[in-house]
Amino acid sequence: MKLKTLLTFFILITAAGCEKELPLNPDNVPIEAFIKDNYMDDARQLYLREILEDPNHPNYNEAVLDTNEINKILGIFQLVYNLKSPVRDTVYDIYKIHALPCYSLQSIGLKVNTTAPEIINLVNGQIPTGNNALDNILIKYEFDSVRTAYSYPDFPWLSIYTKISYNLKPLIKAIEEVPSVILAENNGGFFDGNDINLERNSNKAIISFSIGRGDCMAGCIYRRYWIFHIENNRVAYIKTK
Repeated sequence: MKLKTLLTFFILITAAGCEKELPLNPDNVPIEAFIKDNYMDDARQLYLREILEDPNHPNYNEAVLDTNEINKILGIFQLVYNLKSPVRDTVYDIYKIHALPCYSLQSIGLKVNTTAPEIINLVNGQIPTGNNALDNILIKYEFDSVRTAYSYPDFPWLSIYTKISYNLKPLIKAIEEVPSVILAENNGGFFDGNDINLERNSNKAIISFSIGRGDCMAGCIYRRYWIFHIENNRVAYIKTK
């Protein structure tokens, strides 16, 4: 009897140890159409935050977003969506919470020399513009439209757009090397509001959904969180605050 008890204890400890070592592998989770259709932009935004908040990130200077990493983040969304609980319904169905778009993935704002020939051509929708350095970026990354500021050229700003989502950080740096571009910046950035945040490593993830209320233009006064801790490819527990 004593031997049986010890054996049972050993099995439980071993199983617990194995469970702790199981790597997070949400990219193997089948992604439903609902998540792909409604949370792809969120996954890209969360991945871009990871990149830009860490100058040592391996993709910091890479314009093309890693689709494998984005699929892993979609898998985390799916693990939460798979729950059969009122909390899951609250974040997905009742409040329909999405990530605050802190960064643009498709648009760059440019302060320009409005008299430069390539800028005149760009404003008129002529690509190539005649400037090789500028054209290489516009063509390679499929920037296909431009919009000038309301009082252009007195206010010498315009924005260029692509339909593909990129990490625009390295593109902004490259465009600023063009002499007729005085300044380039990301067109993203919102004040405050509902948001999703993600922290993850190879074994665990914490994804938090939150709603903000009360003068969010100046910074939300009230915020409520639903926090999902993911381990062993499942939601291990949920916290609210």
